[in-house]
Amino acid sequence: MADFQGRELEEKLSCAICLDIFTEPVTTLCGHNFCKSCLQGHLESQSPAGPYDCPACRTVFEQRPGPLCKNLVLADMVQFLKLRWSVPPHAEGELSGCLAHRKPLDLYCREDGLCICSVCATREHKGHDLVTVEDERLQREKELVAKHEEMERQVKKTEGLIDTLKMQRISVKDSASRAQTNYVNKFVMLKTELEEVQDKVIKYIENEEQVALEQADCALERLEEKCIELREVRLKLATILKSNDSVQILKFAQEIPMIKRQPDIVLPPPDLAVDNKLGGVKRALEQISILTHQDLQGFFRQAPEPLDIPEPTVTDQCASVKSLEPRPLTTHLHIKEPFLQNYRQLCFDPNTVHRFLTLSKGNHRVSHKGSPRYPTHAERFQKVWQVLCCESFDTGQHYWEVQISSQWVYLGVTYKKISRSEDLSLIGRNNVSWALQVFNKSYSAWHGNQEVKLQPANYERVGVYLDCTAGTLTFFGIDNTMTLIHTFQSVFTEPLCPAVWVGEDVVATLCPLP
Repeated sequence: MADFQGRELEEKLSCAICLDIFTEPVTTLCGHNFCKSCLQGHLESQSPAGPYDCPACRTVFEQRPGPLCKNLVLADMVQFLKLRWSVPPHAEGELSGCLAHRKPLDLYCREDGLCICSVCATREHKGHDLVTVEDERLQREKELVAKHEEMERQVKKTEGLIDTLKMQRISVKDSASRAQTNYVNKFVMLKTELEEVQDKVIKYIENEEQVALEQADCALERLEEKCIELREVRLKLATILKSNDSVQILKFAQEIPMIKRQPDIVLPPPDLAVDNKLGGVKRALEQISILTHQDLQGFFRQAPEPLDIPEPTVTDQCASVKSLEPRPLTTHLHIKEPFLQNYRQLCFDPNTVHRFLTLSKGNHRVSHKGSPRYPTHAERFQKVWQVLCCESFDTGQHYWEVQISSQWVYLGVTYKKISRSEDLSLIGRNNVSWALQVFNKSYSAWHGNQEVKLQPANYERVGVYLDCTAGTLTFFGIDNTMTLIHTFQSVFTEPLCPAVWVGEDVVATLCPLP
């Protein structure tokens, strides 16, 4: 009964022209109601001279009806009923109705992504890709089932990763705890052993001091006794010589040779010369000092840092130097001209090599092997394991290659005036040198004690190309190809010497012409 009344009411509120629910209803003089746009269209289709008629009852009007006023009561009723019909009651799974045409939404427009009724299909969606709602629902269900299965897989995978990360987190904590305990124990042991050695060295020096002082005191006592005896004899001699008594003079002259002559006293040395006796300890402490202050501290300076590292600009006396951003060559270049044309066979300078290093292979190889005894020289490096080459360059282009046994070296160039005895004698750590640091597959460019992190690599052979005219120093990784590692740009104001620093157990060799 309710459905019948609803359909009857819908017919009463429908326009006789468009057969849809009224849109802005207007009333003619004969009392019929139409949509305003529908009635205007009907009147415009008639002759402008008239007569005009009603679309429903064909009543003739001498003049065109107007102005067409909105039927407010009827419009309010339509609006009220539309609000009631906007959520019509329907059973589960039953489609709601079309608000415009009061038809079931049993079709789906794929182009617009809307559920529509059959009237919408013949008007607004005419010619579109239409399917039944049921077919579209089945298709979407298949897609949703597939997505649900994919979500299940993703959830299981994510949960597995979460469990793995939790276990790794526990493992990291355990590993960190073990490592911390291990290294703390090593440092405590090292500290304890150093303190024991320190106590022994101090006691040894105090012993040597005590022995030397006792020897000096004994010699001093004997010398003072001898001095008193000599003064007494001197006084007697002065008295006899003043008396003019010939008998006394002859008698005393015979007694003087009988005075006991004491043996010469050996004076103790003014210096304990502890360094000679504790040379082994001194060398060990020097090695520990180098390891602690340079190698271990250098390790932490090369630890990973944030990705965005500012590019430093440093100053070299009157010439500014800017380290370029590391970039790989777009294509690898085989070793060809101009490198081979400018290849230089270098040789290490024995007068500059650190006393802990050894030169071999005709001064083309440097390492920590052996126990060299180099004579003292003003140009020898005192605090860093470093050596210069005999050659120096101030004009033109020059290329050489260095073979390294492991990743712990500095390669570069320096002015000859680089300090030989300061901590900052290491190439790259001052304003008179430029260097590539290779440490455990991490590469850095150094100048003016400023570091630029480079891309990690692992080369056993490094090429160095110096263009004095252009003011560039370029490093290449050499294997089957030649790859750019880094380029310095500067204005070189003095001749440059190739230089090499080698870590412990590292061997660096100046390569012959390939």
